[in-house]
Amino acid sequence: MASRRLIHGFIALYAATFLASCSGPSVQPLMPTPVLYSELDVSPLDHVPEDKRWTPRLVYYATTRARDDNLQRIDYGNREGEEMSIGMTLVGFGGSKLTWSDLSDYSRQVERTDIVDLSIAGLVEVGSFVPSPGQRAESDESGALPWLMNDINASIEDARDKDLLIYVHGAKVNFYNASAFAAQLDHFMGRDMTSLAFSWPTRQNIVAYGGGGDVRRAYRAAPSLTSLLEVLSQETVARRIHIVCWSAGGRVVTSALQELYDRHAQEGQDLRERFRLGTVYYAAADVPEEEFLAALPAINELSSRVVVTVSSNDDALRMASKLMGGGVRIGQRGHNLGEEEIETLLAADRLEVIDVSRDWEGRGFDITGHRYWFDHPWASTDVVLSVRSDFDPQDRGLKPVEAGYSQFWSIPPDYPQRLRDSLSRDGLRLRKDEPLAEGPDS
Repeated sequence: MASRRLIHGFIALYAATFLASCSGPSVQPLMPTPVLYSELDVSPLDHVPEDKRWTPRLVYYATTRARDDNLQRIDYGNREGEEMSIGMTLVGFGGSKLTWSDLSDYSRQVERTDIVDLSIAGLVEVGSFVPSPGQRAESDESGALPWLMNDINASIEDARDKDLLIYVHGAKVNFYNASAFAAQLDHFMGRDMTSLAFSWPTRQNIVAYGGGGDVRRAYRAAPSLTSLLEVLSQETVARRIHIVCWSAGGRVVTSALQELYDRHAQEGQDLRERFRLGTVYYAAADVPEEEFLAALPAINELSSRVVVTVSSNDDALRMASKLMGGGVRIGQRGHNLGEEEIETLLAADRLEVIDVSRDWEGRGFDITGHRYWFDHPWASTDVVLSVRSDFDPQDRGLKPVEAGYSQFWSIPPDYPQRLRDSLSRDGLRLRKDEPLAEGPDS
């Protein structure tokens, strides 16, 4: 296996030529700036050391998509693979002429003067392996798995934040989408941690999902994510392993965490300490309420924090619940819960349900749609803070829905002022054990 320096050097060289020649197989614009940065007038990149100020961002990946051998470049299509492929992608931010200074400025601005497109600038497949329960890196005879774990560890040890972020995408997207979203979440978390995209083989049309075919694919991919979490917890030095999932990705994560619990619940260990799961963030999740509540006790036992966002007007979830069956989704507002369901929610002491639509009259706007969690600067701020900080909901600027209940929160009309008051107390220190972030003029 090549060394980390050699592989990363290859990616950097490849990016230099690739970015100048094409935009990659797919592009999307950088998400709007979270209000956290625009209100405090700071960039998430202010504190990045000089020797790390290059605009592309490296993201690891694990995918159960089959490799597309008909293309000259490495890519993964829509077929389900028999193995899990692993490797690294280099995600480009803007074109080759975009400077670090410009990217830093764009990352604090509400209105940008230019569009910053994200594209895959380079990709290295390390290898593939067949996931299995209790997987260990040394059991992979190809050597790909131990090599990747070593490289991830080197990245973690070199990072300011010693946590690992896993992003699990929704339906109707391609392989590129998972890496691009992981990269921009990582970007707005200050490029401080190590990120990995888990890509499952959904197809790029709504019929495949609405007809149930891709729903079944989501559940078939879940055991691979379970095995990946086992390996990452056993073989990496990550302080915490966080998961952000969107839409149908919530089904993958819910099923994977239930299986992780079932595999190890009888071993007599503290599962939260063993697997070191931090925040599990369900953004606009297309998970049937009944299914989530059944798995919630297990997820609560495994995780340090479980966040579920709900909105009053999410057309995708509304259509899913009507046309696909399974009842109301956890990302929808207005659940009619029985006494037993309420007891399950209240027993989950790690759970935070954030109603992004509550108090919309006072704000003068609602937070709606299926993409609000990254399109709306107020909603995306909580994604960033829930993963990147140790703050409780109140310190993240949220307001309790009802006194005495720690599970239910809203985004109040004075949210920006609450952020200023909370975060200005300690500058940009987001973990209790880290030094204050220093801007370029500090």
